[in-house]
Amino acid sequence: MVRLARRAEAAGFESAWVAETRMTRDAFVPMAAIAQATERMHVGSAIVNVFNRSPMVIAVTLTSLRELAPHRVIGGLGAGSPLILGKQGIAFHRPVTRLREYVQVLRPLLAGDPVTFSGETIELDDVRIEDIAAGTSPGLGGGDVVPLYLGVTGPRALELGGEVADGVLINGFMSTAYVDRALDRIGRGAARAGRALDDVDVCSLLVTSCDERSSVAKDRARRLIAMYLSMFANIARESGLDESRVAHTRERFQAGGIDAAAATIDDDIVDTLTVAGTPDECAARMDAYRARGVNHLVLSPIGDTHELVIDALGATC
Repeated sequence: MVRLARRAEAAGFESAWVAETRMTRDAFVPMAAIAQATERMHVGSAIVNVFNRSPMVIAVTLTSLRELAPHRVIGGLGAGSPLILGKQGIAFHRPVTRLREYVQVLRPLLAGDPVTFSGETIELDDVRIEDIAAGTSPGLGGGDVVPLYLGVTGPRALELGGEVADGVLINGFMSTAYVDRALDRIGRGAARAGRALDDVDVCSLLVTSCDERSSVAKDRARRLIAMYLSMFANIARESGLDESRVAHTRERFQAGGIDAAAATIDDDIVDTLTVAGTPDECAARMDAYRARGVNHLVLSPIGDTHELVIDALGATC
């Protein structure tokens, strides 16, 4: 991950994002390693979960990262999936409210201020980030504000992002038509807070499969699309695909596994939900998202194709 981040920085990429939506790696250890190994690129979490970390733990961790890489850290937050949380014995309770309350308390905590908060999902009693032995608070210093981004999908969560977040990260496997709907929702939320849509940095996570052979790139994307449509109801619902097609994929997945489900994913679905094809085709798809109003594209390469994506698409980012 460090090697790829260095390569991406050299290719002109502005930021590197680390996810922890699976039981794979946490986001913060790789973020620290990447931050120390790079010089200018921003390093963000996309996302860390607000159910399995307390706001104090997130605040302390972001403060530590900020010390390591001043003015380069982005705190990406999300509610995750009940499918993943349920296996850990964590209830997916009031996710939008929890996101709102985390943003409310994280900003003053990251500023070094004491926080007392009694909400619907969290309770804090006069807590602050401080070095008791030294009698100091890390504070922010130098105007180094850690921006908070929300990785969200549903309508209410998108509006929340527009209302309270510095940026919104649109989920992967979403079409340009979804982007139109998302921007409308983000704009509504921003207006409630007396802000404009332009005040929110809108990013889009683009699942990317690039190859000199278009068919190879598209074939690589089918399995992952089939898995997400089958396992994650919110992704399937917001994808905009006809429900009968999603149901067919889900039935094949349940009966025959991922390969059987992947066979139901036609090229039109691949083209709608991902950036897949030759470098030129991928660049054209990226331009389509920019044209809809996305400020930053966050590319998520499928499989062992990171170097190809970095080298082929770096100039277009």
